[in-house]
Amino acid sequence: MRNHADDHIVRAGSVITMDAARPRAEALAVRGGRIAAAGSLGEARAALGEHAPVLDLGDATVLPGLIDTHMHLLWTGLAHVLLDLAGERSIEGIVRATRAWADAHPEAPWVVSSDGWEIEDVAERRLPTREELDRACPDRPVLILRCGHEGAANSAALAIAGLTDGTPDPPGGRLGRDGAGRLTGVLIEPPAIELVRRHMPPQDDRTRRIGIAAAAEQALAAGLTSVIEPGLRTEELATYQGMNEDGELPLRVTAMPLLVAGASVEDEIARLSGIGVRSGFGDDRLRLGPVKVFLDGGGSLGTAYLREPWPGRCGDHGQLLLDPDSMRTLAAGLVGHGWSLGVHAVGGGALDLLFDVLDHADRVAPVKPLRCQAIHAYLTPSEQNMADARRLGVVVATQPTMQEQFADRLISQLDRATAASATPLATWHRAGVRLAGGSDSPVTPFQPLRGIWQAVTRHHAPSGGPLGPDERLDVDAALRMYTSDAAYAAFNDHAVGVLRPGMRADWVALGADPTQCPPHELRDVPVLATAVDGALHHQT
Repeated sequence: MRNHADDHIVRAGSVITMDAARPRAEALAVRGGRIAAAGSLGEARAALGEHAPVLDLGDATVLPGLIDTHMHLLWTGLAHVLLDLAGERSIEGIVRATRAWADAHPEAPWVVSSDGWEIEDVAERRLPTREELDRACPDRPVLILRCGHEGAANSAALAIAGLTDGTPDPPGGRLGRDGAGRLTGVLIEPPAIELVRRHMPPQDDRTRRIGIAAAAEQALAAGLTSVIEPGLRTEELATYQGMNEDGELPLRVTAMPLLVAGASVEDEIARLSGIGVRSGFGDDRLRLGPVKVFLDGGGSLGTAYLREPWPGRCGDHGQLLLDPDSMRTLAAGLVGHGWSLGVHAVGGGALDLLFDVLDHADRVAPVKPLRCQAIHAYLTPSEQNMADARRLGVVVATQPTMQEQFADRLISQLDRATAASATPLATWHRAGVRLAGGSDSPVTPFQPLRGIWQAVTRHHAPSGGPLGPDERLDVDAALRMYTSDAAYAAFNDHAVGVLRPGMRADWVALGADPTQCPPHELRDVPVLATAVDGALHHQT
């Protein structure tokens, strides 16, 4: 494959620029990794000279490089390194896979799974218990993780963590127990998971680099040229910085620091305000984004914080991981020091609290310039939530594929009408709120065309058609979620998201025009080539 990082012309059947001043072009002139011209082939030649080399993409349609605003690139890549349970269909299969991985890696002090597997794929539809994991590996600690909100530990891991039947649930988390009050090994929500995870040695820098590189290669092949990586620990941020310095980061990353588990909000404000940088710091390849904050649980898990109690659970509104006073203190403190917040808030009750605390923080320092994110925000956001989001400049970081993957569970736990109204993209859009598309990979598939397809179709196979058709977006709005509006959320809209002179030459070539092909075909449109700074990183 020829690397076209040198000055050259890209010619295609059509170029969708996402630039309102000139929405379509025939060719791009690329000089020094940036776009020198976007227009006709003649205009491109005029910018670079008649003899400039041409990368002819035939009838392909070129778009700005696609952006995932919520992709755990490291977690996604660690599936290549850690215990991968994605193909298991039973608890016994999980036990066998765990035993096999432990036997194949006798040097590993812990047996740890990657997050990219789904309980709905397991016949028993539950996590394994400590006894089941003890059968798989009795002599070493085991920690099974799923989607950042659930985990299961064996007896050795519980012992290392000092957890006993008498250990109380941590604030915002829950330790699974049987009818006799004995720990089952199940860990619900990050505060409970961290009781065990903090005793686990982190992956070394080389392992993290291998995982990131593997996931980046897959992402580029899917048309992604930028991602927002949400919730990174200090050592993980250091790996990204090292890869960037060494020229090993093939796509753009906006890194979201994670609050230190168990630390007081006052200590976290002091730590983050004292390091001399804030959201937006960095370069076009690696930049700091908002601080990642978990406010509630998940809708599919039944732990999202709702305004009304969950059906059949008297008085149980779900899990609130930070109490209102702590959240208010944290938001005001971080905003006051120039840090943006990216807040995981799924349920309506959590969204009410989020906008209340951001409104409070806005009295300390203006919130709107900080591009704060309401992450997920899919379960019964109110009209007031939407008005507040627009007023405060909050970006909704949405994952359309969650609607596809979690709809059946929302129907069973709540009702069909609530599930149909979940992920209300069209309503957010009509309210004037900026939407930024993503996947939450490895929780849901990271292919951005699948997200665009879901946003446009609201496909739900069991319904034989769309679920919540009124919340469908048109293709142009869906494309903005993964290009210009995503670049804004990533603090990189000065450089990417639109193909116009002066911008970075990040682009993706597709085998069909997404604005012209039937909506049901969007998911399967071929990705023919992907370029970052004009250099090809993928080509079929």
